[in-house]
Amino acid sequence: MNDDTKTTTDPKKRRRIIIGVSALLVAALATGGAVAIYQHSASVQLAEVKEACAQSSETLRVARNKYDTLHDKDAAEAVKITDKQVEDAAVVTTLAKTYKEEAPDLAACNVEGVDALREATARIDKNAAWYEAHTADLSKAVNAVNESHDAKTLKDAKDALSKQLTAAQEKHKATDGKVKDDKTRKELKTLIDKAAKTKDGKDTEAMNEQAKQLKTLMGKVDASVKAKTDADRKAAEEKARKEAEAQAAAQAQTQQQYVVPQQSYTPTYTAPQQTYAPQQTYTAPAQPAQPAAPAQPSKPNTGGGPISGGHGCGSLCTSTTDTYER
Repeated sequence: MNDDTKTTTDPKKRRRIIIGVSALLVAALATGGAVAIYQHSASVQLAEVKEACAQSSETLRVARNKYDTLHDKDAAEAVKITDKQVEDAAVVTTLAKTYKEEAPDLAACNVEGVDALREATARIDKNAAWYEAHTADLSKAVNAVNESHDAKTLKDAKDALSKQLTAAQEKHKATDGKVKDDKTRKELKTLIDKAAKTKDGKDTEAMNEQAKQLKTLMGKVDASVKAKTDADRKAAEEKARKEAEAQAAAQAQTQQQYVVPQQSYTPTYTAPQQTYAPQQTYTAPAQPAQPAAPAQPSKPNTGGGPISGGHGCGSLCTSTTDTYER
């Protein structure tokens, strides 16, 4: 045999070769395994970070949808309520401020690498926390406004119903015997009893409806009162007219039955007779001239006859009067 055959078949030398090859193989395997392990570990870590980011994104999506739904529906309606429509105006101010809060910028998992994913996950978690907190705050503000509005609405409804109820009670009492159709008063009384019970409850719609009904029924009662007043007036006018006609007819009949007696009267006039004395002519004898007598003071007229210039007729008037009297 040659030397090579001896070397190969030498048990000791062969053992050393096998050990050396095995060592090389082990070293190679160790190196490859480490690389493989590292690569596997990195893949697992990346997958875990991606999963965590995805879970955070889902949490954010749910929180954001809940907030948007509240913001765009219930809050959008509540924010329309004014401070005059609530009992406490402060709740309206709080809601307006909460409603206008700006949402954070959008964050997502569309990044590469473990570190970038971890940063994105942190921002997403922070955003989700913002939406959850502001959803709670906004919901609280909306509820406060709605409750204050409901309280004010209930109070207004009670006040309106109470006002109409008082007016209806007075109307029912004051119109007793003054309506043409008493059915209207009976309907009003029935609604009065019903509204008195409703007023103590919390049904604002029923209160508002019954307040309107009371007003309508009071209008019907007023119309019935006017109808009776008009009917009574017409009846009185008709009665007065008939009485006047009857009185006129009675007077006409009385005049026809009474005849005024006719009287003939002819006035008689007798002219007075006058007697005149015959005129006589007398010539007085001539007398010697006498000296003129001194002027005498005039004497007052004693009524014995007319003075010079008067209108007396002397004995002639006396004679005429005596003749007329005879």
